[in-house]
Amino acid sequence: MRLVLAVGGSAGHIYPALAVVEALREIVPELRAFWMGRPGSIEEEIVRREPGIVFIPFRSAGIPRARPLVGARTLLSLPGSVWRAAHTLEELAPDVVLGMGSYTSFAPGMAARLLGIPLVIHEQNAALGLANRILSRFATRILLGFPQTLAEVPDRGRARVTGTPVRRAILAARTPYRGRGHLLVLGGSLGSSLLVGALRDEAAKLRELTDFSALISVGRFGDAGGTVRAFRDAGLEEVSVVRWIDDMGWAYAGARLVVSRAGASTLAEVLTAGRPAILVPWRGAAGGHQQKNAHAVFSQGGSFMLPEDEVRRGRLVRMISRLWNDLRTLRDVASRASRMARPEAAEAVARELLRVAEGAGWKAPAYIW
Repeated sequence: MRLVLAVGGSAGHIYPALAVVEALREIVPELRAFWMGRPGSIEEEIVRREPGIVFIPFRSAGIPRARPLVGARTLLSLPGSVWRAAHTLEELAPDVVLGMGSYTSFAPGMAARLLGIPLVIHEQNAALGLANRILSRFATRILLGFPQTLAEVPDRGRARVTGTPVRRAILAARTPYRGRGHLLVLGGSLGSSLLVGALRDEAAKLRELTDFSALISVGRFGDAGGTVRAFRDAGLEEVSVVRWIDDMGWAYAGARLVVSRAGASTLAEVLTAGRPAILVPWRGAAGGHQQKNAHAVFSQGGSFMLPEDEVRRGRLVRMISRLWNDLRTLRDVASRASRMARPEAAEAVARELLRVAEGAGWKAPAYIW
């Protein structure tokens, strides 16, 4: 089986796609996977470390809604991008193309449609993003992370709610929640200066908590050294600050409480790990999708939620302090989070890809290797 993945933009799109490749390879060991992504991007950095996936550089650009002129130029360049994507797909001759949302998936998705190659798209967020909103009209199959998103799909007969795929390493590290461990702070692949700054500003209050320790990811552009020095100056020795957490399974398994943005991939991991979390949706997320993600979980009791304005008023540390030793509440939320999890999501997406590929009428041109 030959699979092309059109994925990029952020780790929140990339890691679910990698989880799908993991699951699909267990079913189809001879899988040949090709990844179309931007050169010099986070997806290239991550994917080139993955064995068995061929990275295909493909230049693409998003449409900045706050900059109309730049957006207009991008729109004018789309026909050329689709033509280049079609040429690449003809050479790769995939059985199916998988798009995981973001602008990186748009041109390859449209090219697949024009060539008659089966297209499967997956939307991780509680609302369809712009690329998936358009591609959903042409896709062979539309896979969703949240059941709420079904209302936005033009043809529900082609849609399935699979959940958002989670990496095997996180599934393998799951442990029952015991109400012990560290505070885990996640701000997405770029980090969150708001969350980290709120903790730094009131570090003295965190020092008063019993058995307090923390693991903080500051992201690609965060200042890990300066942050850890600030906590040391406040008398907090049991605080680890890193740009990236290499072993996320261990990080979740050892967490008493998680503080995080509300990206769909991180949310899926938190639910799968069965850990209580304070979600702080990023206000700048396109279409307000992080707010919708957080509300979808919070409304069912699977998390706590705190708006950005409340974080700026100092409420984050007050909430952490109130919850830290309230084990009854933490266990209740952890239990509800576990019930919302879909640990089988990666396999479900993989099997949908197989069904689509096996039922497709697309045949590679004879000259294609």
